[in-house]
Amino acid sequence: MISLFDVPLYSQLVVAFLSILFYMKKRTLFLKLLMLFLVMTLIVELMGVYLSRIKKPNFWMYHFYTVFEYFTLFYLFKSVLKDKKTLKFSYILLFLLVVVWCVTFVNRDYFNYAVIIGSFNVGVLVFLYLQELLLSDEIINYKRLLPFWVSVGLIVFHLPAIPFFSFWNYMKNKDLLPILHSLIVLMNIIISFGLIWSNKKVEY
Repeated sequence: MISLFDVPLYSQLVVAFLSILFYMKKRTLFLKLLMLFLVMTLIVELMGVYLSRIKKPNFWMYHFYTVFEYFTLFYLFKSVLKDKKTLKFSYILLFLLVVVWCVTFVNRDYFNYAVIIGSFNVGVLVFLYLQELLLSDEIINYKRLLPFWVSVGLIVFHLPAIPFFSFWNYMKNKDLLPILHSLIVLMNIIISFGLIWSNKKVEY
């Protein structure tokens, strides 16, 4: 029987597989970065589950993954944004992220702040992309644009993650982790849908 805690892992497996499949068909930089992000996330989650089950610490693995995650997402959006000047604020947030990430080596309590800054930066990047999309001719066919669906999926998880990790001690004590797991599943469903829909042939 599948546990509720296994569902996010299975959803990650599906979306990672789809990203590999569609990257083999269409080798774009955006798909390459997306595949890299999703596959690495799957590997980290699998290792995290394994280490937890054998009662081994996995904190440092997630600590190093955090930098990979937010920098990969930054370059993911940078690859589709036409006006690179709008990324100035995002660069500042990445700098703050690295500073806090380094401080985490001394005090683990700062890890949540790194996640908050990273998630906020994802929100900024999504906003910049959607703003640019609204002002372009591509808005007509936005439903067939993979970056649009990826943006929606990421914002569904990362925006709620900001208050969640801001009050982490309260949240984990209230056993609200299933909410976070549900957001992960929803994010993966949306991205999976975007991968399939954006590669669907148009019939005239």
